[in-house]
Amino acid sequence: MGLLADVYEMLNTCNKCGSCHTACKTYKVDGAETRVARGRVQLIKAVADGNLDPNDPVYEDAIMSCLVCGECALACPSGVHANELVMVARRDLKLRKGIHPFAKSFALKTLADPQKLDRGFKLFRGMGKSTLEKIDGMEFFRGIDIKNMPVAKKAFLEQVPERITVAHPKHKVAFYVGCFLNQSLDGTAHSVVKVLTKNDSDVIIPKDQVCCGLPQYAYGDYETAKVNARKTIKTFLDNNRDAEVVLTACGSCASMLKEEYLKLFADEPAFLPKVKEFSDKVVEFSQYMAQIGVDKSQLHNSIPTKVTYHDPCHMVRGLHITEQPRQMLKILPRVEFVEMNEANRCCGASGLVQAFYHEISTKITREKTSNIKDTEADVVATTCPACMLRLQSGISLAGQDQKVMHVADLMAQAYQD
Repeated sequence: MGLLADVYEMLNTCNKCGSCHTACKTYKVDGAETRVARGRVQLIKAVADGNLDPNDPVYEDAIMSCLVCGECALACPSGVHANELVMVARRDLKLRKGIHPFAKSFALKTLADPQKLDRGFKLFRGMGKSTLEKIDGMEFFRGIDIKNMPVAKKAFLEQVPERITVAHPKHKVAFYVGCFLNQSLDGTAHSVVKVLTKNDSDVIIPKDQVCCGLPQYAYGDYETAKVNARKTIKTFLDNNRDAEVVLTACGSCASMLKEEYLKLFADEPAFLPKVKEFSDKVVEFSQYMAQIGVDKSQLHNSIPTKVTYHDPCHMVRGLHITEQPRQMLKILPRVEFVEMNEANRCCGASGLVQAFYHEISTKITREKTSNIKDTEADVVATTCPACMLRLQSGISLAGQDQKVMHVADLMAQAYQD
């Protein structure tokens, strides 16, 4: 039974009522029972009972196509967290099979290694992007707008000093940048720093940052995830103890650093106190700004803007942060905030799911972009870089003209230099 023995009771808790059908985005795409929480739970139970070969391609498709968005858990009257069961099943499958298929393994190894990731982005920003643009039909690769995908001319960590100080600091923040803000959305990383310094915060930006380990963790490679987690804890806790908080502007990274590290090291009780000490210092950007209070005296917007907000899965169901980003948007002058229908539903990104199950992701994103269009907003704000890239691609693919921005970008724009 392997690892599945640990969750066998929850597998048996599913009463097969089908309430999850109303919540599951992947099920709504094609109506396959193997792509809804109830079906996935039954397949995992079949493997646990020895009635299904874990190498069966139907089983692997079921657990790998899951968005792990957590929406099914909210809909389940029996309290089954199918998303957590899928995570255990992925880990169990990784231990049984040892390695992932080449493409997925290559992607996970690249993300885990900052040097490989940097080389990959340098290649992409050099000849890779222009080459793809010239290939017929490659404007939208697996639902991603290749032509307009932002790529930093130089990684953010190479652009800034390790410490940025203000004249009269009230706070000291260590900024965990994350892969996408570092390599793709560097402008947003600068926005974060600008908002922090405008609100009297010294900012520490350690140069030896690595991926938080979420991609590897999500696909059962706990060993690699632990290596990066240890590096992150050492960098931000041991080497920068003078920082009051460890701040990140990525909801997914925040969830991993604050919540999942504790689960990742659950089998190492001697190390857990340090993990908890670190996790207790982690705070998401909008949450922190709401916590310290924003200096509104310098805020100014010359152009009126209608803004809506998309809740990233890791923010709304992982960290339960929903009001703070909206609060930040509503304090901005000349910004009209309008709520989106199903703002808290998955946009279809879900890490590597969008790459390996792009047909599913594209249809889910289409629903989200339709909801965005209905708001008649000029800007879609969010707090997750992966969602930003996915949403902007979906909007472009739909022929719409909304701009996707991080909450930090809108706030920084409102501060006059």
